[in-house]
Amino acid sequence: MKRDMGLMRKILLRIEERSDVPPRVLTLEDFFDIKVDAYVISLHIDLLCDAGLIEVMNTSVEDGLKDFDITRLTLAGYEYLDAVRNIKVWSRVKKTIDFVGGATLDIIKQMAVKELSKELGLG
Repeated sequence: MKRDMGLMRKILLRIEERSDVPPRVLTLEDFFDIKVDAYVISLHIDLLCDAGLIEVMNTSVEDGLKDFDITRLTLAGYEYLDAVRNIKVWSRVKKTIDFVGGATLDIIKQMAVKELSKELGLG
């Protein structure tokens, strides 16, 4: 399965929008409206955790499907999300990464920061 950077962005946005005070734990079910296949969502949540963009308290596996108790975005998660949040910035970055066939999270963030700087008149 190919990594879907747009799906990862959507998951991060959902975690941020559902971050209440006091914090509410999110589970796999909180993302079912984003994409139909729960296994795809689960893999991408796992990747976000691997990258250190989200914090997960517990994981469980049932019928081969990994579920999570997502507690929050990390500082790195907020930094990445702030870079890719703007839809115009994201569209330009996505167009470029689709053209070249993919990019790492670090490169995507660098590209997004550069595009965001242009949007703010800084670059």
